[in-house]
Amino acid sequence: MKMKKWQYREMGSRNKKTGKLSYYNVTVVDYHISDCECMARQFRPYSPCKHMKRLHEKLGHLSI
Repeated sequence: MKMKKWQYREMGSRNKKTGKLSYYNVTVVDYHISDCECMARQFRPYSPCKHMKRLHEKLGHLSI
């Protein structure tokens, strides 16, 4: 059985020096939010970051 995998682009925090917004790719595998490319996931890999939580709030049919 082939797993469906896709990504959403979630807005991050604003850079204080440049004022630019950062965007992160949040990966979804079979309607389960599995990973994000932000720095918080590198420090705490087993807990969901705010980008994953925000995507779950927007799209209720996806689980974390």
